[in-house]
Amino acid sequence: MNRPSSPSSSTLVILALLSLALLALRMFEFTLSGAGLHVDEAQYWLWSRDLQWGYFSKPPVLVALITASTTLFGDSLLGVKAFAMTCWILSAWVLGRLAYRISGMRTAIFAGGLFSATLVSGLLGLSVTTDAPLTLFWVFCMLTLWEAAHASGYRATLWWIACGLSLGLGVLSKYSALALGISALWLLATATATHRRQVFLGGLLASLVAVLMLLPHLAWNMANHWPTAQHTLEITVQETGSTVAQGAGGWRRVLASGLEFSLGQLLILGPSVWLVCFWLWRKQRAHDLPTLAPGGMGQAAEPETIQARVWTPGAYALAFSFPILALGLAQALNSKALINWSVPMTLGVCLWLACWATQRALSLTRFAWACVAGFVLSGFIATGGDIKQWVGVQTQPNQSKWDIWGRMRGWNASLQTLKPALEPYRDIPWLTGDRSTLVQAAYSLRALEPKLYAWNTDGGVHHHFEWKQPWPIDASDPAVLWINPGEPHHLLLSRYPNARKLAEAQSGRITLQVWLLQTQHAKP
Repeated sequence: MNRPSSPSSSTLVILALLSLALLALRMFEFTLSGAGLHVDEAQYWLWSRDLQWGYFSKPPVLVALITASTTLFGDSLLGVKAFAMTCWILSAWVLGRLAYRISGMRTAIFAGGLFSATLVSGLLGLSVTTDAPLTLFWVFCMLTLWEAAHASGYRATLWWIACGLSLGLGVLSKYSALALGISALWLLATATATHRRQVFLGGLLASLVAVLMLLPHLAWNMANHWPTAQHTLEITVQETGSTVAQGAGGWRRVLASGLEFSLGQLLILGPSVWLVCFWLWRKQRAHDLPTLAPGGMGQAAEPETIQARVWTPGAYALAFSFPILALGLAQALNSKALINWSVPMTLGVCLWLACWATQRALSLTRFAWACVAGFVLSGFIATGGDIKQWVGVQTQPNQSKWDIWGRMRGWNASLQTLKPALEPYRDIPWLTGDRSTLVQAAYSLRALEPKLYAWNTDGGVHHHFEWKQPWPIDASDPAVLWINPGEPHHLLLSRYPNARKLAEAQSGRITLQVWLLQTQHAKP
């Protein structure tokens, strides 16, 4: 396959500076938003204090990423988020590299820029979620598979091994990376006949490498009775068939859930993708050009280049979007699928659209304005607070706000207010019946190094801390501290009848109480 000419060093320097500026902008946006950590982010931070090959609800890569980030930058909000934010910038570069190998520098700029300007990159790019490393290793799979299929000999073997490493790390980031298996079958079926055997054998090598990488995580799950696998199955196949059994009302909910998921995928692409699609459609109509099949999109190439390709660019790009979109839609129709379940589909969409934009000679000026629209909208949403107020709607205290950081506000303020009352009791156990309170207290009051335990009345295991940090039923401590949104449970009071409320704090939607609980034999 003919190789495109190498980009100039000045072009690479400019793109690198733009990427650093984008990373700095996103850090500034989050700081300006005034948000803290989401409960899941605080949970991941707490897990990162004790590295394992798995956790109750997640595989280990994101937790290891946080450990590396906080080791270098400390435990501040941006220290926790730094490497996760960087994953989105690196994903754009890897996608650009793939687009460059497929169709040259112009397509690389289109692909990387479009992905960076999507709403999912601009908003999830401010958070610590498993989607960050998943997206990075997903696009590494895309790049390494393309390189492996178009190389030969020793180089091909190395690329197939790199593909397996990317797949393994993707699954260790989030189990939805297993959808890449469907993409692989799609690509095997659509490969040219002369390359199909090579792709099959290389895919077996990559799969073997991925399985070897997963062995420690599988061993950890087996030793701990498969908590991560069970949790994933519970949230993936919950309520199977219940909507069908509910008749017409159930079918309406099925359709509503499917529509909500589908519209959500359009939403997370954002205005940059919408505008580029619109301009290309107008350009096609103006020139009365025939509509090309997705598989035919890409920069014009010499006959020998086309003949050497294992896949057409458009078909390759969409193979990494359609399968995970179909799985997400199936999950939405079955019970419920979150809007971010199919986030990696944006990579294939942006690559496909970049090839189309190159073929239709979209101007760089229009492309730049489309990207600006995406950056502006994501920045406005990130820093706008309650968006209802911007459109003239007053939010009442008991109503929901249009604030993406709403669940991250109030925790640190409330806990810092309670800190003087808590500090004298830092050496006794702290109990809470609320996972959010446990992890937020662990992060906000980390200087006190509290000994936190989960209190549970039904004996079940609903989250990681009821599994690993439960308050033992036979505990003999004469005094404990209760920190929770509500008063101590009556069963707990029966063991610690000498109860005294020390303080209460409220900030926004967060209200917390602190109680000192002692046995009858303890001194007041």
